[in-house]
Amino acid sequence: MNTLESQNDRQSDELAAKVSRLKHIAFDIENETKEHNRFLETMRFDFNTARSFLGGSSRHLGNVMSSGRGDRRAMCYIAGAIILAFLFLYYVVSSFRTK
Repeated sequence: MNTLESQNDRQSDELAAKVSRLKHIAFDIENETKEHNRFLETMRFDFNTARSFLGGSSRHLGNVMSSGRGDRRAMCYIAGAIILAFLFLYYVVSSFRTK
C-alpha cells in the first residue's frame, strides 16, 4: 500500500511539474503575442503615414503636370536629373563593391 502511495505522489509531482511548464509556456505565448500585436500596430501606423504622404505627393505631381507647359518642362528636367543622380550613385556603389 505504501508503494502505491509513493508512486501516486511521484506521478502527482510529475503532473504538477508538467502543468507548471505548460503555464509558463502559455504566459510566454501571451507575452510574445502582445509584443507582435504592438509591432503590427506600429507598422500599420507607419504604412498609413506613408500612404497619406504618397497620396499627397501624387496629387501634387498631378497638379504640376496639369499646369502650364513651362512647369512640364521643368518637371522633365527634374525627373531626368534624379534619374541621372541614381545612375551615378549606382555606378559609384557598384565600383566600390568590385574592389
